[in-house]
Amino acid sequence: MDTVFEDYLAYSAGVRHFSEKTIEAYRNDLKLFSDWLADNELSFTEVTKTQVRTFVADLGNRHFAPASINRTLSCVRGLYRYALQKGLCTINPAAVVRNLKQPDKLPRFLFPDEAERFCEFPKEAGILWYARDAAIFSSLYSTGCRAAELQGLKITDLKGDCSWAIVQGKGSKERKVFFADFAREAVQQYLTERAELIAYLKEQDGLKTAVAEDALFLNCRGGALTTQGIRYIINRYTALLPNYKKLTPHAFRHSFASMFITRGADIRVVQELLGHSNIATTQRYTHITAVQLQELYHKAHPHG
Repeated sequence: MDTVFEDYLAYSAGVRHFSEKTIEAYRNDLKLFSDWLADNELSFTEVTKTQVRTFVADLGNRHFAPASINRTLSCVRGLYRYALQKGLCTINPAAVVRNLKQPDKLPRFLFPDEAERFCEFPKEAGILWYARDAAIFSSLYSTGCRAAELQGLKITDLKGDCSWAIVQGKGSKERKVFFADFAREAVQQYLTERAELIAYLKEQDGLKTAVAEDALFLNCRGGALTTQGIRYIINRYTALLPNYKKLTPHAFRHSFASMFITRGADIRVVQELLGHSNIATTQRYTHITAVQLQELYHKAHPHG
């Protein structure tokens, strides 16, 4: 990629403090744009708004989802804004190119009884190290954390006898999240078994295993659990519970938000709990509650 592309990534990481995950997504988006420029024998400074629209159309022809295209377009806009500030170009050709329309897609969520059932299921299923899995599900539902935020939790982040924690969200922003009693108890039970696992691993291989002793959630080998690992664990349980198909870590976050809004919580409070920088992102959960009411009606009404 062109030097300006790498400089923009360095600026986004060092000055704007974007997370590693965001920087990696930006790098992939910029590579798409860089490759397109090379294929069309265009230099970075020659691009016009018409050519940016052509780039967007080409991504559509390659079956990229509208959300992915819009994210790439946003990245290209940011790149040219940076280049303008540095005097590397005279216009931002992407500034006037509109995002693609996306279908209104309400996120998957669970009703409170469904979420509670799923959080309790690991013990019933009898799967190895169910205490960890129950703690993960309960924590996701109780805190509203993103999977990456939960995965990044360290033992030292837990405060108040596991009643709250500090998580690092998008853009490296920290916020306080809370564990309800059921989640706090699940985490405490897991911590006991976690200590036993670490002791067992050290005894078995004479400290050869690189145990991630600071990470809250571990895999069965003692390493830090990844976000992919969290998804795998959820999928393992959904295979045993057909009614929970297509459940993702984010569904717990959606369930957390819709529960608060349904119970009359101020939307600004919900925004703070979720760590949203834009309240418009939080407001979509008001639509979820309307869907919930409709579903409850059909469940309860004898002729629904």
